[in-house]
Amino acid sequence: MADDLLFQQPLALMATPRPSLARGVTGANAEALTWLERFCRPVQDHHDNHGSLAAERTQETIGWQKEQSPRMGLEATSLYLWGPPGCGKSFWTQAWAQECPGCHYVDLEDEDEALAFIQLLDQVRTKTWLIDNLHQAVNGEQLEAALFKLFVRSAETGERLVVTADRPPLQSLLQREDLRTRLGQGLIFELQELSDTEKLRALRSRAFALGWMIQPDLPDYDSLFRFMLERLPRGLDQLTALMDAADARALALKKPVGLNLIRSLMEGPIKNASA
Repeated sequence: MADDLLFQQPLALMATPRPSLARGVTGANAEALTWLERFCRPVQDHHDNHGSLAAERTQETIGWQKEQSPRMGLEATSLYLWGPPGCGKSFWTQAWAQECPGCHYVDLEDEDEALAFIQLLDQVRTKTWLIDNLHQAVNGEQLEAALFKLFVRSAETGERLVVTADRPPLQSLLQREDLRTRLGQGLIFELQELSDTEKLRALRSRAFALGWMIQPDLPDYDSLFRFMLERLPRGLDQLTALMDAADARALALKKPVGLNLIRSLMEGPIKNASA
């Protein structure tokens, strides 16, 4: 009976961890994520926090140390991030929503959230709106009217918009051409999915954080990580969730983390997790 309960532990442990800046990996998206930070955190906060939060991140996580163009985009009130599933659109917007109280996150794929956004827009003022999954939006006509109203209002209130979607604004399926035009007038970046090499480095870093090895750049577990990358073409958050579950299982069983342990977890509940 005890063994059965022990084997069921990963059901909870393998839930996708909440997005956080500490878990983020920049990859080829440094410029886009630099601007996302700028939209989410006022300029004065950059100066106030110099040497603290930003300095704690490495090039493997967030490329905040990258110099920003002195004038490019300073007048823009919207940032449009687009790309395929797995490129990090939702991860980064949710992570910044967790980090900054002045950011208001709305997932348009969630019908209740979309409806609340439409109904409460006139009552809510915030520094930055993080509007995620525009391509999955419901309540199309009402939603597009609300978004356009927010664009118009932002010129007076100073509110900023970050919008994510699966395609560029001028190729979106929005019915309102004036809204597509507004989205196309702001900063636009295509987010790139992490390469396998970047994911491998990130998995090494996670292994180091879990205490599996004494340095984050050692190849000790590379064969195991490559097996995971080949068999689990998932986002980095799911891969690290699997590592966390493997670590917990190994500690409970008092056994080292190895291929057999990973396989046993892959054959369990994570096998059918969504990508």
